[in-house]
Amino acid sequence: MGADATIFIFDYTLYRELIVPTFLRLVCDGVVEPWLQEFLHTPEAADWDGARVDSSFACLPGGFSNYCTYLDSELAVSESLVVAGDTYDGRWEARACREGACAISNSCPFHVSHGEQLALTADNCLHLLERVVAKRCLGQGQFLGRSVDCSRYWPILDQLGVAFGHPVRHLLERLGRRGRLIGYRGSSGTEGIHGWLSPNETETLAGYLFALALPEYEYSFVAMQDFRQARNILASRISDAEFLWPSYAHPSTSFEVLSLSYVRTVCVLAAREGKGVLWGNSVS
Repeated sequence: MGADATIFIFDYTLYRELIVPTFLRLVCDGVVEPWLQEFLHTPEAADWDGARVDSSFACLPGGFSNYCTYLDSELAVSESLVVAGDTYDGRWEARACREGACAISNSCPFHVSHGEQLALTADNCLHLLERVVAKRCLGQGQFLGRSVDCSRYWPILDQLGVAFGHPVRHLLERLGRRGRLIGYRGSSGTEGIHGWLSPNETETLAGYLFALALPEYEYSFVAMQDFRQARNILASRISDAEFLWPSYAHPSTSFEVLSLSYVRTVCVLAAREGKGVLWGNSVS
């Protein structure tokens, strides 16, 4: 088991202007927009009981965004409240809000104090959100590693001499952690939306990564695919035998460094389109 970590070109404007307001109408008012119906009754939705996303979930008071201290206006977990913890701990209890002083904690289904039944309904809504984002907002993507999150880059940044408080670390953490509540699926694993960057943040991250000693190649998805090989995962050698697995290799650097260069390249490609980027594990 595992999940392919991928960085996608992300239509951030569509997400902010259509997806977020639609989702808030669903969770605050119980209103299911007509265009959402196609996502509720599909074979994929059956896996998480999408039919249970209905008005029974509407228990948040009006002005949710004015009260919530855990999610910001784009449904991102506030950076100061993200606890890295175990990357594989996707359980609801590990992701839910724990803010005891919140004015709406008693009525908010995203708070850890609520029972399992309500948490399940909340997760159904979040899986719906993931499917909508995947279908409506994601462009081409590039593989970054197997069952990993943004923390895989911390040792690389240390080796490259990037200071602990450098903005590049903050941007990578936003890319890899903003979706901690709304993106992760309710299980042990790394599957789901990890985070995203706005177009401005995407361009800024690309600029910082250009200053690092990362592999150089043409900035295109085709060029990144040129580093892909099929390897025998049992024998650890290139082979035509059984158990082949896609692997990316660079002749003069580690895959981890190559992977970080892929983040830079996709940021460059997204910035050219005025788009953001999104990190997802087995999101499609």
